[in-house]
Amino acid sequence: MNRIKCSVEECTYQNNNECYADAIEVRSSGDMVVETSDGTACETFAPKGKK
Repeated sequence: MNRIKCSVEECTYQNNNECYADAIEVRSSGDMVVETSDGTACETFAPKGKK
């Protein structure tokens, strides 16, 4: 399985800079027009302790 790099230490699925969620969902953030990664958001994020 390929690993997804993640540096969001506050996420329950992050461990050693990798995402360990079974699946991820990414959505556009803002006006639905995405031209860079800054226009995206990880919908899978869950704060540590709230899995």
